[in-house]
Amino acid sequence: MLLAVLATSSLLLSSCSKDNSVAPVSSTTSSSSSVIEERKPAPGTYTISKFIDTGDDQTAQFNGYTFTFKKNGGLTATFNGQTFNGSWSLNSAQTVMTINIAGTNALNDLDDDNWNVVKITMTTIKISANGPDQVTFMMQ
Repeated sequence: MLLAVLATSSLLLSSCSKDNSVAPVSSTTSSSSSVIEERKPAPGTYTISKFIDTGDDQTAQFNGYTFTFKKNGGLTATFNGQTFNGSWSLNSAQTVMTINIAGTNALNDLDDDNWNVVKITMTTIKISANGPDQVTFMMQ
C-alpha cells in the first residue's frame, strides 16, 4: 500500500512540473544589422561624420559639435561650451526626419531641410535631402 501511494505521488509530481520557459518576444532590432525597425534614433550623443551640402563636403564645419538625441524628440547641440536646444521628429511613415535647431551657421545648414531617412541603426543616423545633401550622425 505504501509503495502504491509513493508511486502515485511520484507520478503526480512529475506530471505537474512547472514550466519556467518564456515565449520569445518580438525584437525591435535585427541582430544581423542592428537596424531599428521603428526607425527612431537611439537616445544618446552623436557627432556628424559626414555632411554634404549642395554636393560639397562641409563635414569640417561640424568639428567640435556633439548632438544629443532625446527619446522625447528633444535635440541638443553643444559647441565650444555653448548649448543650442532644438527638436527632431519623424513623419507618421517614419520616412522623413525634421530637425529644428539654430544658433550657428552650421546648425542653420542642418535645420533648413526635411531629411529623407536613409537608415537608422543603434549607432548611426543617415539622412538625405533632395539633391546631393547628406548627413551621417555616429553615436559616440
